[in-house]
Amino acid sequence: MRRKRSMTSVQSKQEISHDEAQQSLEIISSAAGSKESPIKLRKLGTYVGVFRPTILTIFGVMMYIRMGWVVGHAGLMGALLILFMTFIITGTAALSFSSITTNIRLRAGGVFALVSQSLGLEAGGAVGLPLYLAQSLGASLYIYGFAEGWTYLFPDHDSRIVVACTFLCGLILSIISENLALKMQSLVLIGVVFALGSMIGGFWGVEEFRNPQLWGDFEAGSIWILFAIFFPAGTGIKVGASLSGKLEDSRRSIPLGTMSAWIVALITYGTLMVWYSVVASPQELQSNYLIATEYSLWGPAVLIGLLSSCFSATLSSLVAAPNVLAALGQNKIIPKGDFIAKESVGGTPRNAMVINGIFVGISLLLGDLNRVAALITMFFLLTYATLNIVVLIEQSLNLVSFRPTFKVPIWVPALGTITSVFAITVIHPIFGLMALAIVIALYIYLERRQLETPWETVRSGIFIGLADWAARQVQSHKTEGMERAWKPDILVPIKYSQQLQGEYRFLLSLVAPKGSIQALTVRSKNRAPDNKRLAEIIDYFRAEGLFATHALVDSNTIDHGVEIGISILKGSFFKPNILYIDTSHLNQEEIAALFEVAHEHQMGVAMLVLNGQTLFGREREINIWIRDQSPDWTLGLRLANLDLAILLGYQLNRNWKGKINLVTVINKKENIAPAHEFLHSLAKDARLPTNTDIFLYHGEFENQIEHAPRADVNIFGLSRNIGPDRLRDLAIKTNSSCLFVLDSGNESALA
Repeated sequence: MRRKRSMTSVQSKQEISHDEAQQSLEIISSAAGSKESPIKLRKLGTYVGVFRPTILTIFGVMMYIRMGWVVGHAGLMGALLILFMTFIITGTAALSFSSITTNIRLRAGGVFALVSQSLGLEAGGAVGLPLYLAQSLGASLYIYGFAEGWTYLFPDHDSRIVVACTFLCGLILSIISENLALKMQSLVLIGVVFALGSMIGGFWGVEEFRNPQLWGDFEAGSIWILFAIFFPAGTGIKVGASLSGKLEDSRRSIPLGTMSAWIVALITYGTLMVWYSVVASPQELQSNYLIATEYSLWGPAVLIGLLSSCFSATLSSLVAAPNVLAALGQNKIIPKGDFIAKESVGGTPRNAMVINGIFVGISLLLGDLNRVAALITMFFLLTYATLNIVVLIEQSLNLVSFRPTFKVPIWVPALGTITSVFAITVIHPIFGLMALAIVIALYIYLERRQLETPWETVRSGIFIGLADWAARQVQSHKTEGMERAWKPDILVPIKYSQQLQGEYRFLLSLVAPKGSIQALTVRSKNRAPDNKRLAEIIDYFRAEGLFATHALVDSNTIDHGVEIGISILKGSFFKPNILYIDTSHLNQEEIAALFEVAHEHQMGVAMLVLNGQTLFGREREINIWIRDQSPDWTLGLRLANLDLAILLGYQLNRNWKGKINLVTVINKKENIAPAHEFLHSLAKDARLPTNTDIFLYHGEFENQIEHAPRADVNIFGLSRNIGPDRLRDLAIKTNSSCLFVLDSGNESALA
């Protein structure tokens, strides 16, 4: 009777995804620095650079100690169903990252670089930090797996000593030479092929095949629990992206090598599941995790494959993780980034390797990483989901810049995203939420640090795509009223640079937080405004979160220049709806001409008459004057040249956090009651602040102005035939700056 020994410890510890462990590809291309190694490396082909490391990553420990156990509990059909679900997830991720890597020149850092170049450093760091943690802790789990296999062969050896020796040996070798893992892959592959050959050869060593159990008893748990246990066996398909810079033809090698490895792994796994089901009974498969040694042509060959895979994975993890850490440091994602990313003469990030070695050594002292392993698996699944989301976004935007040489249908990343999220919820919902929370928290933290991404990302394309979609929707509904969507989009004609600077705070108060400022410089032979200074002021508006632009028009007259500007801007998404006029920089003829331009283009007018002594005072009190409408004091949806005054008064009060006064002067006493009722209804229906006061005076308008409450700005309705002198006289009598407004007919204070 051959020796049977339970490998329970190995079983529990292998819940980590094998995904990044064998990432010897990360060894060279994921080096954090931009320095090139003085050693000239030969370009790699598809087999050496992509297929071999990918297939070695997939053919990990799980194949030797877990597959038979799954077949024993799920039956042949159940196991094949689990295999199919696993490879659907990994296959869609493989297709997605193969597509994206043929559209960009991948930088250092592997998956971190891929996500960063698409979604920015914040998203790359949010995924890259957990990815580093998963890779680093993965080394610990492979060391434990190697120790279990070793003590199976040599039961008298102390497992703690084996763990320590394996760790020290792997750490020293990884520090000495990053290329060692790549060179070892040939030997490791020989061991794996030897093990597979011995297992498949077992078909001819069995005297009589058993009738396979098609559907198991699922004694160990439901099909979803078995799926969660088996899933890490199919991961490892992202390895090919890492050596893109060292490949002779990366756009051909990455898709071809990756998908070839995926197909070979799927066929091999399916064949092994059939082999397990016909050579051993379900009871044997359930009770003996190394049942493969019992029915292979030569049992030790399986152990050789197990040990070679574990040690190769350990060495690769000890090399791959520091390079991701160094890439994070180089891009200032983590503190002391320059120190961590510092390279030796050969381009090896030695500081990162030492730090990573210390971290792995400490994690080995914990002794039991089962729960950590489950969390690590979540990070890998989130990485898969992120890769699919990147491709899904790129394809949905349909921008010219996304033209990969390896194209996939849009349903591939969509299916990959859904299945990855599904796997997270099935494997462990709590750990999945924890992993997602960590990624989101990291993203928020990095976003607040305002990292500067030194390359163009797809984020700008996302906003352009959303703006394009919104513009199309607005265009398709242009026949509908836009009163509820109204916001102040102000066009400011500029003759002199100082004009915009002096009225910065007032303009900001008129439009914030959702309006826009579009400055239009009208340049003539006699005037040459300082465009550099104007651009700085526009940047100040943008820093406040406003949409602000600056354009230049050459014209001898300001009205002609403004008309040109309006004609052009009418086709824009944020077309101006208010023409702002500053009377202090214009003469009467220019003001009249601008009125005609605004009327022709159905724009409202906001004309400022600045009181040079009081300016805008304390920026608190706002008087809105309502003209005498006697005898018709009916409140309708359209107010008589009052809508824009109410809306701009509300905007000022909103930003000044002050107080609004509704003021009117009634000529005839019998109209006081309906006027008072009108003002109360107006304040209520226009949703003005509750502290709004009403002031109603009886008599002549000119005699009652001085009795009005003191205000920092007075807002009046504007008649088209009123002269500038009359407006300046009102500014003097009210002892404040005055804003005179004229409705366009497209706004409503009651909407």
